[in-house]
Amino acid sequence: MKQDMKSVMKKLMWVVCVLLFSGGLAFGQQEITMQQLLREMVDRNALTLWPDSVPYRTLQASSYNRASVAPDRPGWFADSDGVFCIRTETNRNGQTEWVLMEDEGPGVITKIWAVCFYYGLDNRTGGNINIYLDGADEPAIRCNFFDFVQGRAFVRPPLAATSRRAGNCYLPIPYAKGCKVTMDRKVFYHIINYRSYPAGTPVRTFTMDDFRRSAALVDSVSQVLDSGTASPLPAGGQTRRAKVVLAPGSAHTLRLRGRRQAIGQLEFRLSAADTVQALRSTVLKMSFDGEQTVWTPLGDFFNNGVGHQAYRMWERSVRADGTMVCRWVMPFRRRASVTLENLGRQPVEADFSVISQPYRWQDNSLYFHSRWQTGEPTPGFPLFDYNFVKVEGCGRYVGDQMTVLNPTQGWWGEGDEKVYVDNDTFPSHFGTGTEDYYGWAGGVVPTPADEFSQPFLANVRVAAPRSMGYNTCTRTRSLDAIPFARRLDFNMESSSGTRTSWFHLLYAVNTYFYARPGAVTNRAPLPGWAARPVMSLSELQALCEQSKARRYICPDAVEAEAMQTWQMASGVEPVERMEVWGELSDGAARCFRLSAGGFAEVRLTEVFHAVPLRVCLLTGPRCGPVEVWVNGRRISEVRLQAEHAGVTVVDLGTCSPVENALTLRFVARSACQLGVDYFLMKDVKS
Repeated sequence: MKQDMKSVMKKLMWVVCVLLFSGGLAFGQQEITMQQLLREMVDRNALTLWPDSVPYRTLQASSYNRASVAPDRPGWFADSDGVFCIRTETNRNGQTEWVLMEDEGPGVITKIWAVCFYYGLDNRTGGNINIYLDGADEPAIRCNFFDFVQGRAFVRPPLAATSRRAGNCYLPIPYAKGCKVTMDRKVFYHIINYRSYPAGTPVRTFTMDDFRRSAALVDSVSQVLDSGTASPLPAGGQTRRAKVVLAPGSAHTLRLRGRRQAIGQLEFRLSAADTVQALRSTVLKMSFDGEQTVWTPLGDFFNNGVGHQAYRMWERSVRADGTMVCRWVMPFRRRASVTLENLGRQPVEADFSVISQPYRWQDNSLYFHSRWQTGEPTPGFPLFDYNFVKVEGCGRYVGDQMTVLNPTQGWWGEGDEKVYVDNDTFPSHFGTGTEDYYGWAGGVVPTPADEFSQPFLANVRVAAPRSMGYNTCTRTRSLDAIPFARRLDFNMESSSGTRTSWFHLLYAVNTYFYARPGAVTNRAPLPGWAARPVMSLSELQALCEQSKARRYICPDAVEAEAMQTWQMASGVEPVERMEVWGELSDGAARCFRLSAGGFAEVRLTEVFHAVPLRVCLLTGPRCGPVEVWVNGRRISEVRLQAEHAGVTVVDLGTCSPVENALTLRFVARSACQLGVDYFLMKDVKS
């Protein structure tokens, strides 16, 4: 009976695939349509090609805190990311709308995420979303926002589905002339990904009638996404298999040769006395035409770097028996190799197979890459942008996984993603929180009840109790993949609710992307780290306890509170202390209460040459705009008012001394408090 059902399901999937692709592949059509984009979403070959025939940029609109303007300005790590939008406007009916996203020219919305509670967990209704296309006065789509992203409106799962306190909609919504997305109630947490095409690109604009006429195609795409790794391989696939015992320090390689080939599926299963360690210390290495593009612990590649956990996604899955399956297509010209190397101290039994499939290498074909990054546990303060990867070259970013060891009960992922593409000077992707990037939402401290997996998203592992221990999130991309012509720089803020230097988090990150031959990254193989024993929760907790005994001091800082050269204008009063979310270098700062136009001034002596100068200032609700002058010259105006009391490091550039000194004056534009933590006269990159 089981075999009969398998046969029926396989035949059904072939029928679905014929229906899907009978209309032509993604890159073979002149006009961009919703139907073509739906087919592209489930065409596994599409990501292997640089989109040179129809180039586009992938952009993001979100409710990130607009206080974030530059790394050297206040607010770069500002929280409260849910109450910002482009603007408000009054519609033709006299009602206020909050504009979430706006794009001129041809494009397509590829993904919409929203938190599905509205200014409190008790309100699960929220407002309506309006999607205006091509300058129309009436929206092409108007419905309850939460219903829309959770698959309760006209888009059904899995194209739109609930995750945890949030929802994600992947229905492609193309437009020929422009798009504007609004809410009819006060803005709240949201992220919208979209493609922006060059002017003149032919696009058929979305309509509800067109969507209804495409019901059969929409259902077929949904079935294919639901099937995940159960979908059949193309005809002509060949299987190479190995079952070996890898002694410590040994490796085994499967080699593929031939033209018009690609790896279409990988399967692995490991057995060892210590499976957790085997998943970290058994490394997957892959080369295509002599270029090594994959180096990562096998478990981390499959979101299982700290132990087996079953889940099912479109391109990767782990079965209950521990079998790990990958379905990303990995093309090559003439040869490829897949190697498992045991860097651990125990023998590991490995059963793995490589299935090839027909593939025609083209001028715009790309190699598959995966890079792993980890290191020592990082302190919770000062905040910084944790770099996932930098790529120099041309390609498409298709996903990542993030594993975090959290030493305490509480939330570990306040940080936003910041992604620079090509010539970006400000991130073209600026998010609203780590869990938001991975498709779910906070509101409560997560527990194992928040684990889920969907075609392109998975909260694979949530530690108990209340996230204390190892946590793993992953996201992969299809229509929302990020093309880069010259470079990609992907970062995630290292930020938690515990902003102290004693608090440490341990990160292990995998990135996945396609790139033209010759692309280079800043992520070299890390055999020493893969060979290390997997850190335990108790070991990280012991490190945190040891760190509590050490006072946080910024290296090489000149402490403002220790300076004896401070001068104040009349009416300026010293303040004993100011609140701060985080820590102060050496535990203190020099604080003042300034009247409008009032100033505080300090002289840094024994400065004999031009120096790069930075100053750490306090931010908070009682702070305000302050001008910074150096040696009588106005350098900058910084806006220090913020909802949360914290600190910010302001870069004042290279400053030349006068009579071997730098005189800094802080002038208040309005009555406010001013706190100065330290000065730094050192290039932070050195």
